[in-house]
Amino acid sequence: MSKRDEIEETALPAVLVRRSDLPVPLTHPARSFFGGLPKLPPQFDWPTTEVRADVALETVALTFVAQIDLAEVPGASWSPLPTRGTLYFFCSSVFVGEGHPPCRVLYSPTDGGAHADRAPPPDLMPLAGTNGDRQVKWLNPDVDFHSKVEFKYPISFLPFRDFYFREDVVGGELMIKELCKALGPGGPQENDLLQFRSVAKYEKDEDWPFNWLLVTYVVRSVLSHVQRDLTLGYYGKPLADEATVELKRLRASAIGWLERCRALTPMDDVSPDTKATFRSWWIDVVQTYERMEGEVRTYAGEIVDDLGTAINHTIRCMFTQDVDASEDAPPSYVMNLVRQNRWKTPEARDGKYRRFSTALHQMLGYGSGPQDATEVHLEDMLLLQIQGDRVFSNWHSDVGGVLHFWIDRDALDRRDFSQVVATYECD
Repeated sequence: MSKRDEIEETALPAVLVRRSDLPVPLTHPARSFFGGLPKLPPQFDWPTTEVRADVALETVALTFVAQIDLAEVPGASWSPLPTRGTLYFFCSSVFVGEGHPPCRVLYSPTDGGAHADRAPPPDLMPLAGTNGDRQVKWLNPDVDFHSKVEFKYPISFLPFRDFYFREDVVGGELMIKELCKALGPGGPQENDLLQFRSVAKYEKDEDWPFNWLLVTYVVRSVLSHVQRDLTLGYYGKPLADEATVELKRLRASAIGWLERCRALTPMDDVSPDTKATFRSWWIDVVQTYERMEGEVRTYAGEIVDDLGTAINHTIRCMFTQDVDASEDAPPSYVMNLVRQNRWKTPEARDGKYRRFSTALHQMLGYGSGPQDATEVHLEDMLLLQIQGDRVFSNWHSDVGGVLHFWIDRDALDRRDFSQVVATYECD
């Protein structure tokens, strides 16, 4: 028997989970979706657990990850999943040091639209945890809804065949063939418009800031770095007098911009003159941090990275609040978000190592990951795999990370989802 025939014999039916390109308002009628708020039956409590994002152990409500109406999932003739009902996935969004993040999966025999959205509980954990390494520090959990609740993305499902192999060229060819059969041949490997963008490009780009919400987020990001640097110093080394003066100057100017923002409507446009003035201020911030390198904790590159994150976050907020966001947001920035979800033309190396430029989420089959979770759980069922996707607000945006939810086959037969376990791997 040839190698190809051997791998073909391992084929299992599975389902690709595809999210929408852009988020939708919470009121969108989707019954299967990532993020947003679960449509939980009234008898279900929002799950809680203990996590340690920083030093202190805290009891928190888990992050809601996904709701899946099983009637929308293909495979009624072969799938071991219930053909009706809804699964609700919750997980800790603190992954630092967690190979098995706390999770809960709830199952209701009712359909995904049978109940109203459940309001988030007051103890809902900030995404990435309080003071977690992956937390977006310029989002305020007290006022920013999406500091705790992910944006809502309707999801759809495509059947495909999954194969059992590790780092195998033949297996990779079969995998790519099946994925292209389900997703199409793929598009060009285009770079993220904002990732690794230079300061010079931002300086010349007249599209930003395009509203006062973005100004608010950018100023907050600067202020969070400045306040940390003033408070913590440089890893035990006292701040030089010149650095202290510069940081206080940046703090005063940032506070001035925030006061201006408070007097304006977040979604209002920014005038051309104010755009130019704000870009000049931001360039001065970056250049000041470049001069202070080695004297403070923050690198100038962090300020630049935050701007790209703030632009994406602002556009997502626009799409959740305004049906005309596609007209109000700069088209190049919107298309940049859309492209991140597009299936890219795979290369042979991608298939061999089961690592693709596009985040591939799936149910059933073998799944993939950079370590050994798929081997350890070979006898279990893969309920859901969520690959690192830049759509998730930092806590699971690493494209090399994979979050799995596993269930014992006997427990699945009993419809007992109380013992589902999660694994998180990152290369």
